[in-house]
Amino acid sequence: MKAYTLIILSFFILSSCSSYKAQPPIPETDEKQIIFFSDEDNLRNESSYYDALLELKNKYPTEIANMKVVSSEDNRLYTKYQIETYPSLLIVQQDKVLQKIEGNVDKDEIITPLENVLSSSASSK
Repeated sequence: MKAYTLIILSFFILSSCSSYKAQPPIPETDEKQIIFFSDEDNLRNESSYYDALLELKNKYPTEIANMKVVSSEDNRLYTKYQIETYPSLLIVQQDKVLQKIEGNVDKDEIITPLENVLSSSASSK
């Protein structure tokens, strides 16, 4: 049952985000951009990220909806952002990394730093 739930959550998150196929470069923008580096061969290790993103989706719907998912096959972005571990999640603004979370971490270790960075943009609008 837990595996079934993980598969459904994975499908939900990944289907609402960008496709795994060759993506255009991440555009430089004044807005904060969430980039999720995923390894489709090890989705089970990403469950805490999916849980965190689902929880944050209600509070930051635009940011989560505009999140870019980058597959492990897209080496240019892994190199550009010096990603060494799957999964990884970045918040980038004007090509500068504001927050970087890598590896197997708990949901709270993802939510807290993301909220800190995302809330600073919400309060400045």
